[in-house]
Amino acid sequence: MLDLICDAAPFCVARDYAAAAETTGMFRKVDTAGRPIQANAGAVQRLGVRIQVVSNDFLNTVSAKDLRQTCAEGACVVFRMSCDDLTCTWHAAPATAGSVHLREIRLTATSIEGLARAKAKVFVSAGGHAISLAQLDQSQPAPAGDYTAPVTAEDQAHRAPRRP
Repeated sequence: MLDLICDAAPFCVARDYAAAAETTGMFRKVDTAGRPIQANAGAVQRLGVRIQVVSNDFLNTVSAKDLRQTCAEGACVVFRMSCDDLTCTWHAAPATAGSVHLREIRLTATSIEGLARAKAKVFVSAGGHAISLAQLDQSQPAPAGDYTAPVTAEDQAHRAPRRP
């Protein structure tokens, strides 16, 4: 049985990595009980990764063709991911009928090994099951549906008007 901390639905972090996790916001102060949630600098250095659950008010409609899906034990997660060097971002949510709102999580590591270890310690909770970010590498196309996700730089580039 995994010992998980699930303070930022749908994301959960293994207890030994919880001190390296924080919640950040883009357009509003994010806090719990009146105080910001910040990662412990010593834990970040020791584990070689900072885990950020990002609260984002700038949303976009996303086509199913731009998403992937991973299923385990009858539970499914819909997601997209991108990496820039040792920083990887996932927009993920449990796959459900109806409108699906993907949430954002970002891992910034000091090494490839640190990133790989952290991917196995961060999970998306879906239907009572925890699916690790590492398991999301084994995926298939997402089913048709109504999806919203935080806007990425790539989304903005696709929406920019083309100039002759």
